[in-house]
Amino acid sequence: MYVDVILRQKGRFSDMLFSYRVPDSLENKIDIGYRVSVPFGKSNKPIEAIVNNLKSENESEGTDFEIKEIFDVLGDEPLISRENMELISWMRDRYICTYLDCLNLFFPKGYTLNSTKIVKPVFSIEELTVEQEMSLDQAERKIINELYLSKEDVSYDSLTSRHSKSKLDSLISKGLVNIQWSYKEVVNEKKIKTVYLDEDLKCKIQMDSDYINCLKLGKKQLETVNFLILNDAVEQSALLDLLGVSNQTIKSLEKKGIIKIKEESHFRAPRQFLTVENKKIDLNSQQREVVDRIIEGIREQSRKPYLIHGVTGSGKTEVFLELIEYVLSQGMESVFLVPEIALTPQTIARVKNRFGNIVGVFHSQLSEGEKYDVFREVKNGNIRVVIGTRSAIFLPFDSLGLIIIDEEHDFSYKSEKTPKYDAIEVARYKAFKSNVAVVLGSATPSVPDYYNAKNGDYELLELNKRANNNLMPEISIVDMRKELHSGNSSPLSKELVAKMDLELKKGNQVILFLNKRGYANFMECKDCGHVFKCKNCDITLTNHKSLKKGICHYCGYEEHIPERCPKCNMTNIGSVGVGTEKIEELVSNLFPNHKTLRMDRDSTKKKNGVQKILEKFNKGEADILIGTQMLSKGHDFANVTLVGIISADLMLNFPDFKSYEQTFQLITQVSGRAGRGEKLGQVVLQTYNTEHFAIRSAANYDFKGFYETEIKLRKTFGYEPFNNIIRVVFANSDESVAKENSFRFRDTLKYLMEEKGIDSVRSILGPNECSIRMINNKFRWQVIIKNHGVDIKLLKSMIKYICIKKYENVFSKGIDISIEINPNTFI
Repeated sequence: MYVDVILRQKGRFSDMLFSYRVPDSLENKIDIGYRVSVPFGKSNKPIEAIVNNLKSENESEGTDFEIKEIFDVLGDEPLISRENMELISWMRDRYICTYLDCLNLFFPKGYTLNSTKIVKPVFSIEELTVEQEMSLDQAERKIINELYLSKEDVSYDSLTSRHSKSKLDSLISKGLVNIQWSYKEVVNEKKIKTVYLDEDLKCKIQMDSDYINCLKLGKKQLETVNFLILNDAVEQSALLDLLGVSNQTIKSLEKKGIIKIKEESHFRAPRQFLTVENKKIDLNSQQREVVDRIIEGIREQSRKPYLIHGVTGSGKTEVFLELIEYVLSQGMESVFLVPEIALTPQTIARVKNRFGNIVGVFHSQLSEGEKYDVFREVKNGNIRVVIGTRSAIFLPFDSLGLIIIDEEHDFSYKSEKTPKYDAIEVARYKAFKSNVAVVLGSATPSVPDYYNAKNGDYELLELNKRANNNLMPEISIVDMRKELHSGNSSPLSKELVAKMDLELKKGNQVILFLNKRGYANFMECKDCGHVFKCKNCDITLTNHKSLKKGICHYCGYEEHIPERCPKCNMTNIGSVGVGTEKIEELVSNLFPNHKTLRMDRDSTKKKNGVQKILEKFNKGEADILIGTQMLSKGHDFANVTLVGIISADLMLNFPDFKSYEQTFQLITQVSGRAGRGEKLGQVVLQTYNTEHFAIRSAANYDFKGFYETEIKLRKTFGYEPFNNIIRVVFANSDESVAKENSFRFRDTLKYLMEEKGIDSVRSILGPNECSIRMINNKFRWQVIIKNHGVDIKLLKSMIKYICIKKYENVFSKGIDISIEINPNTFI
């Protein structure tokens, strides 16, 4: 038997399959998806790999090189299922990346294979001949003696650090020592020791209370045994703390056969701060109709995804919970995807309340050990419902029956790191290949997904009223141009301040939204016009007044704000624009008797920072919550009656064809945080662009009207969903290198397209500088490709051929290339 494997090693081999022979002794222990250790390179260093394919001997005949044998099979079962190995191949083609890029998404962080080069003597001391011993000089003799005397393997690196490498090479050439490789599998598991009484002994003591006196135990030993009679099993560390006994006491009891110690894997569950009341909610008629329709589709094994278009507060989460319960009753598992796990603690609490210990949480903020534990528990079938971010879709479910994607419009479902996959597309693949039910939900579906629903690729289901039958919050538009002309230069309009004052006096809570963190957008000298910019990126530093620093929100560079301008030495340094910090300062001055909280990336840096802020606001420990788009996702505050949107049109001016869609979505989602309890809500929407269709549509909750206008614009300019767009970005610390390589790519692609008789003029845009021309000391040039009249598969195969297969022939060494299909942004 032969296997093709994917090497777990970065570099030029990351997109290649390598063939190995399987020893007869391992043929019955190997299959697709198994981890194996294989010899690689001239030194035959053990490398970890995953079996991608099984082959018969006939398929490997005719090769002009020796095929090596695998060293070992790691583990007793496949790490990755056959279905997921097929998914890896599909993603590799879909997202123009390598096997290894995709494999890493499925590979748990807790597995590593440590390889060590070791030196061993060929002969024992007794076998060494007189002639061989006489051929050794003093330095060689020292090496040989050290190898003979060592009780453990001696590593090549440690030996050459103490002795001459040339002398070691001499011993190798004389055939007295050789170089071998050893490897050790390391798993990031936390083990706990559990102590319990021997069962036979426990029965004897229970039958005869005097029997314990025959054991001749010391005071602490006796105390330990009496404790274990009353407790079946206790963690050893807890036993030591509770009784104040020593490790020696435990060892002594174990040696006498009185107690047993069992070592078990421990599940490192992340701490949950927020709790919600566990109450059974009866579905209304609309919710029940949606649930019944999806359950009917699951029974019929329909492969068509469902899109639930439900207004904010319509009870989509309850629908999701009903569906999970049904799928569990059928013996299947579910994954519940959310945009950012830290932003939905209420949803996590509700899911855990409903389904208990079979619920796991998976996201990027977990430690490697915590991620490994979730992977293991899912694989073992102990976790059957996972709530997590996009990467949770790659966990090793055995019988996945349902994928829920909440707030499906959110950009975070597309990865910004290679492979730049779309979790919704991956879910659709699973629906088609494995009959997994896929349910998307949003009050503001993405334009492409709503287009798919309108055209029958999805089944569209609607929830057009709030679950509590309350009216949607009334949205009042404030023209900030008029505020400015009337003498109000504050970022808070008179109407918003007046309504805040009224609601706070009633004992209600207020949310203020501004999608810009920091104190101000940037800092400049009012005398000479000098603007403080990041030293690594082509972007201004955002003023963070509380830290007295300017911070780059792209690379993290920080700079102390000086009292004097570094250019003209004057002290007239001022801030331009407004961020959440400044709003917090203004609000605290306007309402000094009301507690204010701020929720943005700066205030939530510490672990569980978001949960702690939301818990305080939920308990009424603060009256006003100020924040960025973190506030727009999934939060349910019963006492919030007013939402203020500080600058509704902040996104409109972004150089991006999705900016109108983002603006509409953010306004609608944030507005939906008001009036979710028994009290009616209202929204004050501040803008300088009162007539823009995205603003007007959002103010009227008119998604369909917005969609009809936006889809016409997309069709006119050939944007998604009418054409696919591929963005290829070239980055290098030398701007001329980035620019030159972008032109090389354009010219090579143009040549390949014209060879196929394809008009490249309509399809290729650029090269040109990215909107932010430098990030993290790397200059960026981009080429945009549209598939105007070109088969997308052919286009992608050309790009992959140039950027991956022929990378070394076409591009300069060290050039970074990023490829993205239908990107979220072109900045």
